[in-house]
This record gives sequence, C-alpha cells and structure tokens, in this order.
Amino acid sequence: MKRWGLSLLLLLALALTAGLLVGPGSIVAQQFPVTVVDDRGQEIIIPSRPERIVIAGVTLYIEVLLDIGAGDRIVGVSDSPDNPPEVADLPTIGPAYSPSVEAILALEPDLVLGAWGAVRDQLEAAGVIVLTTGRPGGLIISVPDIFATIRTVGTAVGNLEQAERLIGRIAEEIVEIEGLVLGLEPVRTAFLYMMAPDTPPYAAGSGSIENELILRAGGVNVFADVVGFPQVSLEELLARDPQVIFTDPAQVENILKSRLLEGLSAVRERRVYGIKASEVVSTRVAQALRKMAELLHPEAFE
Repeated sequence: MKRWGLSLLLLLALALTAGLLVGPGSIVAQQFPVTVVDDRGQEIIIPSRPERIVIAGVTLYIEVLLDIGAGDRIVGVSDSPDNPPEVADLPTIGPAYSPSVEAILALEPDLVLGAWGAVRDQLEAAGVIVLTTGRPGGLIISVPDIFATIRTVGTAVGNLEQAERLIGRIAEEIVEIEGLVLGLEPVRTAFLYMMAPDTPPYAAGSGSIENELILRAGGVNVFADVVGFPQVSLEELLARDPQVIFTDPAQVENILKSRLLEGLSAVRERRVYGIKASEVVSTRVAQALRKMAELLHPEAFE
C-alpha cells in the first residue's frame, strides 16, 4: 500500500515543480492547434478550440468537462442513469455501448469524445474529430488512466491548466486517505459482480481499478492472483472467504441472500457493500476510495 502513496506523492511533486498547479487567476489561454494521442496510439490533431462537444462514451468524459469548466460546450451525451444532473436537458445519442451515428452527426459536433469501433470509423469517415482515451478500446483500468484521460481531454478542449489542477486535487485526496489506513492490518476483500443469487460471480482481479482501490483502501484482494474479471466458482469464493465484499449496489442482495454463500465471513457479518462502477471510473474516484476505506477500517476515521 505504501507503494501507491509514494507514487502519488511523486506525481504531486512533479506537477508542482513543473508549475502546472498554478494559483487562481493565473490561467493562460491555450494555443491551438494541439495534438493528443488516443487509445489506439494515433495522434489526433485538434485545429481549434472545440465549441460543440458530443459525449459518446462513459460518464467520466462528462465529469471531466464539467470539472474543468468546459461543460457549457457539451451539446449531446450518451444515455446513462449515471449522467450528472447538469446534462439532464441535453439531447441524447443512445447508450455508450451503441451510440447513434446519425444522432451524433445531427448535432454538428467539432469533437466527439469516447466513440470507438465501427461508430468511430463512421464518424471519422464523415470528417468528425473523435478522441477516445485509455487503453485500446477505451478501457480505463487504473487511477493513472483516469489522470491521463483528464489531462488528454483538458489538452484537447483548451483547458489543460484546469485539468492539471483537478488531477492535483484528486491525488491529494487519495494520498490523504492512504495515510489514514497506512500500517493497519489489511482486510481480506473481494470485489464481485453477481448477476443473480447462487450464480458464479465475476471477480475483479489484478489489472483492474477495483483491485487497485482495494489496496489503496487498506485491503488485500483475495483474487489478486487472477487477471481481469474471470468468473469464479462459488466453491472457490468460499475457500478464499473474504471478510468484506464490494459489489454493485443492485447486486448486494444477490450475495446476502445466496443460500450457498451463507458460510462466507462477509455474509455472516453482513459486510457486503455497494459501490457503483461509475463511482470508480470517475473524477469522484477519491470519494469512492474514502467510502471503501471507511468500510474496511472504520477505526481509522473515528
């Protein structure tokens, strides 16, 4: 866990010494064109400050624009129950996993954030600038990935200094939380997605942001030896016996009411808690981390 804290302290030090976290009122207008790199490793040239931005991807893009002061330039968003209230009245272009190309083009965007696959291909063929961040396919699987998305989007829309300030604030919050649980006995934890009672769940393993947050919050992931999100048997889950389970809020009862999991420590002690995936891949990630740390180590927050 100390490893995570030191890495973020280094990030803060680099940001400060580079002059990126400047004081209020000292923001300098960003010059265009700018070049950013997308999830494919391709350079995307933004010729001028985008004024009509459509979000075709996850809610994180909306949060970033709102948090860096560019929310007034959003003209359309993907459909999601997790969208912030600030965009409730904007036109929608379908869900992030299947946005409508026609609906996007009708909004006449000068930048589309988050489109990938065939949708991105069609938009680019129509001459629209598309920027998707993260790993290939737009995957965001770590806190550094969130920071990279904030920085890339901030650069693309001309709000880089505001983006760096946002990164600094989140990093400081994370370091503070890590400091509160540093040195405490790690709690055996699992982050599961269980679609129905008594069905084998999917477990967050190494290489997932859920695993990273468990470590930062003072836990030890009982499935850290697997990669990604494999489906695991109920027998294996019982054998690893986590003391705490995090899951989607809608799936808490699936775990608590499972007849086959009554012997789990987390179920017996009713330490099964809901954390939305949209809270994890979010500019609110520090808030999700604090919630997890408080649930794992309530004694550290008394």
